[in-house]
Amino acid sequence: MIIRVATLVIFLIFSNKTIAQVFPPDFLCVRSDTLFWDIPTNNCGIFNNYEILFSANSTGPFNLLGTISNQGQDFFHHPNPTANTWYYYLQSDFNCPGEIVLQSDTLDNQQPSVAILTGASVNGNSIELEWIASPSPEVSAYIVFRSTSMGAIALDTIYGGVTNFADDTASPNEQSETYFILAIDECGNTSIFNDAHSTVFLEQSVISCEQKIVLNWNLYQGWTNGVGSQEVWANINGGGAFLQATISGSDTSYVFENASNSDNYCFYIKSIENGTDVEVLSNKICVVPDIIEPMRDLILRNVKVLPDNSVELIWDWNSIAEIQSFEILQSLESDPVNTFTILNSTPAPIPLGNGKTYIDVISEPSESKVFYKIQTTDDCDTVVESNYGSTIHLVGNPQPGFTNFLTWTPFDIENAELVDYAIYRIVNDVSTFVELVPAGTTFFSDEVDPSESSESNVCYFVVAKANLTLPNGSIESIESSSNTTCVEQLASIVAPNAFAPQGVNQIFRPLIIFGETVNYHFSVYNRWGELLFETKNIDEGWNGKYKGVIQPLGAYIFQVRITQVNGRVVEDSGVFTLLR
Repeated sequence: MIIRVATLVIFLIFSNKTIAQVFPPDFLCVRSDTLFWDIPTNNCGIFNNYEILFSANSTGPFNLLGTISNQGQDFFHHPNPTANTWYYYLQSDFNCPGEIVLQSDTLDNQQPSVAILTGASVNGNSIELEWIASPSPEVSAYIVFRSTSMGAIALDTIYGGVTNFADDTASPNEQSETYFILAIDECGNTSIFNDAHSTVFLEQSVISCEQKIVLNWNLYQGWTNGVGSQEVWANINGGGAFLQATISGSDTSYVFENASNSDNYCFYIKSIENGTDVEVLSNKICVVPDIIEPMRDLILRNVKVLPDNSVELIWDWNSIAEIQSFEILQSLESDPVNTFTILNSTPAPIPLGNGKTYIDVISEPSESKVFYKIQTTDDCDTVVESNYGSTIHLVGNPQPGFTNFLTWTPFDIENAELVDYAIYRIVNDVSTFVELVPAGTTFFSDEVDPSESSESNVCYFVVAKANLTLPNGSIESIESSSNTTCVEQLASIVAPNAFAPQGVNQIFRPLIIFGETVNYHFSVYNRWGELLFETKNIDEGWNGKYKGVIQPLGAYIFQVRITQVNGRVVEDSGVFTLLR
């Protein structure tokens, strides 16, 4: 144990008179069995001697060991063959009556106490050391050592009570560096080495196919309390450093995920001593990782049926993804989970671009609902699938009373919310908006005008309006159109019940309402079943003659058979009267 009693310079003011002091020798150190000091300056009176007092205990009592009558002598030898521990202080004896006699520092004959290294922190290419001063008052300087392959080498000797040092000759970005501090006094006595401190050396590696940067480091060494916690700090593209993670004091690795090969990442580790606020930094590493950029934000934005019955797919993806190919997946199942098959596979375009479209001319959206997905395969053979989307399958049927009844499958694009349906009809190649139908309704009845022959065959399509949520959370309005379906009204045959070949209505001919036909047959028979007239020309009727002779008044029978464009056969027959 070492006790330091600071030399006091005391000025007592009593009755406006300053009382002088007798200064002791400046006690420097004890080397082996010899005490050394610097000669004091006292001008108050005649020099008598220097007094050396000693004790086996730091707290005393102290006894006079010897006196030095030579004012210029600066040493004293105290034989100590048994190597006992002694404590000494010095004072001056001058003939200065009434003046205060000051004592020197109390020193022992042991080596100086250690200076405690508190931290070795990396700052760029330098390592900054800090330590707690040795409690031994004789210490005049500190020697900084660094461990090398050749052993510990002295870097510098630090004087003037300074307790920090920056080592600019180290290699903190290549290895962990280890340091020691020695306290030394004026006699060249040194303390023992205290615990060495080793810096944190941080390294990195990249897992290209997983878009990860793996950080590895050694734990900080030297703290008596150990490492309490550690922090991973990062910055991206030169931005401000931010705390990426707080981890335990025993971890020596950390995985940074979702890295991009277009960014520059920098990392360092901050170690914090357990139970204190002392902290040190590792070296800083920076890397632009060579990773396989994965497919991100792949989204099927729309599926729509075009007027020619092909299907247009529209999707978005990140333009820097490193993919080998993309595939169009298709399913005709009502529940398409796990039933998708590859419809088309295409090498990835260069450059990839932000989005793409594809026209499917193979599928038959007019026959059934068709489901789609987009699939990509990157350079690591990682497969990514988009959300699914399907066509709207529209079907129309004629109904009695001159109406067309439409039904369709619900709008179904994953991540999109339906708003409503818009119904359109096509007549003479001109499309016209008919009506809005609320979401949740999948049918509609449309009246046709029997007086308009153009409405015998009306085509329709449905447009679903929806809001799609994109990967970044924004909302996009989309419109998805169905297939076009055409509805041919049922042909209706109307025949007069009488005619007068020599009167006003001279031709007997049935009227075909919505009668767009591909085959027509009209025949007339007398009451005995004899065929009097027949034709396949829809515009030709019977004039009441048979073999050029007007037939007699009476009842006759007609038969009509037509085949519509859609293949439907309509037949009618009846009795009518020939009037004279």
